[in-house]
Amino acid sequence: MLNVDEIWDEASEIFGHCSEKKLLRWITDSVELLANKGEIDALVASVDLCVTDRCITLPREVETPLAVNIGGHPALGRDELFSYHLNGPGDFTTTCDWSWTNVGSFPTYRDLVCPGKLVAFLDSPEDEGKELRVFGFDNAARPLRTRRGTGWEDGYLVPTIYGYPLPDSSAPTVARITSVRKAVTVANMRLSSLDGSSQTGTLLGIYEHDETEPRYRRIRLNHSAEWARLMFRRRSLELRSRYDRIFLHSRPALLLAMHALKSYRQTDIAAGVQFEAQATRLLSERESVLTPPVSNPVQVDNRAASLGHDTLE
Repeated sequence: MLNVDEIWDEASEIFGHCSEKKLLRWITDSVELLANKGEIDALVASVDLCVTDRCITLPREVETPLAVNIGGHPALGRDELFSYHLNGPGDFTTTCDWSWTNVGSFPTYRDLVCPGKLVAFLDSPEDEGKELRVFGFDNAARPLRTRRGTGWEDGYLVPTIYGYPLPDSSAPTVARITSVRKAVTVANMRLSSLDGSSQTGTLLGIYEHDETEPRYRRIRLNHSAEWARLMFRRRSLELRSRYDRIFLHSRPALLLAMHALKSYRQTDIAAGVQFEAQATRLLSERESVLTPPVSNPVQVDNRAASLGHDTLE
């Protein structure tokens, strides 16, 4: 794998000498251009996760689940629309096979156990006063809003005071969270609720320093299990420093991808397409060398052939 510093000089020559923030944005776009070309070996990884109530909230590094093994059992994946399928189990029956369902993206690790007030724990005093804004609804189904001067702003601004994780006197009782917005910080921020479910409330999320709009994919299992193994495609995170890692194996391919983006920026579409094609070729050749000569047999779901036999009342 590469890091940003290894291609910094070439990127400066290709895109021109500009601010560090702008150059990092162009390099990020170049990495994304190549990462979208397929299942690149450096972007594929696996992780073992604990299961709570047949539900797993995946780490931020996960972009796309590729396969799930539930407690040692291979499982069939389904999307959010499967509960609407006429031949499916719906929401009130349980399938006999091992399966998992992608239920969408969420801004927190888990839902609120019950309505409660929100507090923030800071790992560094340098992050005191930085923005942590929560959007959603209170216990009366009203949208969360914060008074600012003589007006109002959407979302509730959670107090960020180092060493004093307490809600303010006018804090609303939050019933549902739809999104979270956070400033870039020095260290992690933890979002919790004081809801009476325990002495410390419910931990809703641990947001890393570079997370600004956290979203975590969540999957639900059709069988109870203590753990599950996930094969996934890694997310191409935004590059924020010269020492960040780039999950690609081919340096020449990345340089050509930068030339492609520069050509697109100059509206030279023909040149951009040629650069992109060559970048894809070099990346594909490199991946073919790194990929072992193995095969993945076709999977057959024996229960799918018999309608009505794959559900339990």
